[in-house]
Amino acid sequence: MQYISIKKELRENNKIVYLVGALTLKNAKGDTKQIIPHPLGDNFLEFETVEDAIRAIEISGFKYILPDGTKPQATTRPDTKGKNYEELIYETLIEQTNDMNSSVVGAALVALGELKDIKLIELFIEKMGEENETIRTSSINALLQFGAGAVKYLIKSLKDDNWVRRNSAVISLSRLIDSESVNPEKIFTYLIEMTNDKNHVVKISAITALGKAYKLYKKENKNSN
Repeated sequence: MQYISIKKELRENNKIVYLVGALTLKNAKGDTKQIIPHPLGDNFLEFETVEDAIRAIEISGFKYILPDGTKPQATTRPDTKGKNYEELIYETLIEQTNDMNSSVVGAALVALGELKDIKLIELFIEKMGEENETIRTSSINALLQFGAGAVKYLIKSLKDDNWVRRNSAVISLSRLIDSESVNPEKIFTYLIEMTNDKNHVVKISAITALGKAYKLYKKENKNSN
């Protein structure tokens, strides 16, 4: 098991912060989409308390070294109250999606996405409507794990009252188009409808996605001839 060191730093006005090594995840364009705790990271996450730093590291699946250089002592197995490991882990990760720290929430969503459990899709749909970019991006990345299996849920979200969730749904469909994991012909009508959305951000996303979808459609039909 790899360790991440927590560094204590004194700032102006005697403010103390705790720094955790982190890995920067970027999209194909090189834009930063998420920063997560990682031993090989070239970046840092900043926390106001050492407890927040520890929690973020543990959710990311690593162990920690405290600012004084000590490692946590081994603990006995927690009382699971009759729950099996699957129930305990799901409950723990889902609980962390309500944390006040967006990086912690993002890490929990990424971890849940790795499970590829269809029962979690509604949670990812809910979180992709958040205004915080880290949470939205983590939710979208989790949904993309399901490939074409997420399409029907995303199409339903196109009717959501929350424009952020509608926009996230369009972005998710666009990324599924990029990965060629969805038949573009099946979503033409939905994207065309979204180009008339009352929110200009959603409209722009829909226009871009529609262009990608038609480009892929032409490519597939050319190859089939």
